[in-house]
Amino acid sequence: MTRIELPARSPAGDFGAVGLSDADLAWAEGINGHRLHGRLRAAARGLRSPAVAIPGLVFALIVLACFAGPPLFGIPSPNAGTLTDTMKPLGAPGHLLGTNALGNDELSRLLYGGRVSLIVGVGATAISLAVGALLGMSACYFGGFYEKVIMRLFDTLLAFPSLILAMAIADYLGPSLRNTVFAISLFGISQFGRLAWSQTLRVRNRDFVAAPRADGAGGRRIILGHILPNVLPPLLGLALFSVGTAMMLEAGLSYLGLGIAQPNPSWGNMISDGQQYLYQAPRLVILPCVALVLTVVSLNLMADAIQRRQGTRA
Repeated sequence: MTRIELPARSPAGDFGAVGLSDADLAWAEGINGHRLHGRLRAAARGLRSPAVAIPGLVFALIVLACFAGPPLFGIPSPNAGTLTDTMKPLGAPGHLLGTNALGNDELSRLLYGGRVSLIVGVGATAISLAVGALLGMSACYFGGFYEKVIMRLFDTLLAFPSLILAMAIADYLGPSLRNTVFAISLFGISQFGRLAWSQTLRVRNRDFVAAPRADGAGGRRIILGHILPNVLPPLLGLALFSVGTAMMLEAGLSYLGLGIAQPNPSWGNMISDGQQYLYQAPRLVILPCVALVLTVVSLNLMADAIQRRQGTRA
């Protein structure tokens, strides 16, 4: 038990000495950092669960193969093929997965295409998370007319079918990596924003938010320093699902010629290019399909297991 002296705060006189337990004193001195560290340690323990570790390991291996595989194993450029090497079968000398109609190494295109698909998925999700979370938290915290405008904006974005909206934006901007990331990121802003708003509504009247507000802290400091650490876990769980969704959207756009432009490979345009050789060389379609499905399923299984653990703890 710790005793602290409180000064006179009202005409009624001095409050005198007040006894505080160690837990109360720790909270009074600021417990947010310890609380965040505890959540990080709990998250690290959750990663050891087989339901999280197995799909997480599969996803990590796919990422390592796409980004570290080509330079580590000396895999050639995805567009360095010659017409003398066209349509080589699986296991051909120097081409483990064969070649396509232009003589490009299929393994190289699969890994470089996976790199592009992962960059689009993670990049679009990161933009959606950052913009949506900031808009949702600020709307709930400040309220009033600003909140009404932001929530109606979220409702408007949710009213559009995601693929149709992405197709319209990508078609207007033209096929490129940057435009594809931008088009897909708009789809997720409303989802992250509404989740951030609902989570902020749950905590905005808690003591760890009311105390700095009473102390005169600004809105930005309260939102980023006190609200964000407490609403971040469900946002990260949604982000894992959103990465897989963004990769599927990118594959759909590239399949239609609105995403990643040739000759740059992505799993979507590889499927589109290979469909005309479906009977002659089905591997040109099957391999990128398997890679895409395996990546998205591993992400969804990992995200579902993490969210189930969070729900159990709650």
